[in-house]
Amino acid sequence: MNHHDILEVQRLDVETAQLLHQRTALQQRQELADAQLEQQDKSTELEEHKLAQIEVMTRQKRYEDEAQIVASKIEADEVRLYSGEISGVRDLQALQQEIASLRNRQGGLEDEALSAMEAAESLAIEVSELSAEVALIEQRIAALTADLGSAEAKIDSQLATIHAAKATLEASLDGKLLADYQRLRPTFGSATVVRFEHGKCVGCPSMMPAMEVDRMKRATSDVLACDECGRIVLL
Repeated sequence: MNHHDILEVQRLDVETAQLLHQRTALQQRQELADAQLEQQDKSTELEEHKLAQIEVMTRQKRYEDEAQIVASKIEADEVRLYSGEISGVRDLQALQQEIASLRNRQGGLEDEALSAMEAAESLAIEVSELSAEVALIEQRIAALTADLGSAEAKIDSQLATIHAAKATLEASLDGKLLADYQRLRPTFGSATVVRFEHGKCVGCPSMMPAMEVDRMKRATSDVLACDECGRIVLL
């Protein structure tokens, strides 16, 4: 049993943390998130244009239908006008005025229908352009998703190798030492286990008291707990 293997376990834990951070901070992940947000915005804009296009086309159809109804009424009135059915001058004048009014009404409806048709054509172009933009964004998302998966798989492979190596080392370590390390690691992180070098615990921020240094130098075990900083010290 080599107590100094705990240093390798600590190194592997540090490497694991670095790889996990690297995995979280992958550039493809942020680019993918940005692309998905862009896709959401463009898709919303596209749907708004489609709804506007439907509304304009519905309005165009209504104007066309109303214009057709007016045209039919004009046709019926003209038949009456020239059929000889109406002989009174005032009645004929009234019918002619009605026909003229209906023609004005028909012209206004046809103008409205034409305006709606032009608006619908403009919206159709915008819908087509937005659809193409959304399609390109979706292609970029697919490529980024694949790149991200590949990058994650590479890191996951490294993590699996580290995990296996760490498990082998932990199996050979003293149970109490490993438990102490796991308990202290959240506090001290990558400096949970340190060496005793140059007459002091490397983890202590200042010079150790002479009595503590002497205690460590006289220790019969190669694994100690530093009374000053609380870290695990290897002699």
